Amino acid sequence: MLNKIDKIMLGVLLALLVLSGGVHWRGETELPVEPEIVAPEVVESVEEKPVVAIPDFSDILDVKAKKSAFFGFLLPMVQEENDTILQNRERIVALSSQSVFSESSRTWLTDMARKYRIRDVATFDEAFFQKLLTRVDTIPASLALAQSANETAWGTSRFARQGNNFFGQWCFSSGCGIVPGSRPEGEIYEVQKFEDVAASVSAYMHNLNTNHQYRVLRELREQKRESQAPVTGADLAHGLQAYSIRGDEYVKELLSMINSNKLLQYDLGDQG
Repeated sequence: MLNKIDKIMLGVLLALLVLSGGVHWRGETELPVEPEIVAPEVVESVEEKPVVAIPDFSDILDVKAKKSAFFGFLLPMVQEENDTILQNRERIVALSSQSVFSESSRTWLTDMARKYRIRDVATFDEAFFQKLLTRVDTIPASLALAQSANETAWGTSRFARQGNNFFGQWCFSSGCGIVPGSRPEGEIYEVQKFEDVAASVSAYMHNLNTNHQYRVLRELREQKRESQAPVTGADLAHGLQAYSIRGDEYVKELLSMINSNKLLQYDLGDQG
């Protein structure tokens, strides 16, 4: 078995051979695939992202300053998650124009279909790509910010502070989260705990992109895509009646928060 030094030297040798024309990787007309021989990685560990501490928003008494701090804290995580979704979406779009797929592309598409809850994938045809692209899409920042502010009382709720839960997500196994004091007798749901706020953002977007309750939201977004119109939080809020027992009143609250806080300005960077 090669030791670490041998692996590094082998990687350097392979790189020199490629540059000199001595080794050729398999080429295809679609996105790049993994080479037949994979050069060893020189970097053996990836630097972990620092855990971002939640500010004590309750200590900020000035309303304008509190809102600014809240948006400044959450917006980068929303944008980062949208960037990841957009990268996957762009790869799907590129693959949708191909008629032949490499093994790595097939595996990746199958994994994406499983992640976004598309069942019984028989072939990668036009219908498959259309359905996948309806789900692998960004969530407007204005909507994410308004929902989070609404669900956490501007980051001051117990579930946000103790569970990193910034969107009111539930879970249904004992010990998976925090038991709300107002939970009716006989109910088993808990307010889910996350290892960090970024994980809560990711789970929130995945929920909107996969849950059957938000099919209308995805249809509204797809209609905007087809007409090449900007997708905004004000548009998609109308597909969130099922997010709260308040239904239409909840939607009206979100629209009011988006407008009064001028959150639509953040949506332009989320278009793909």
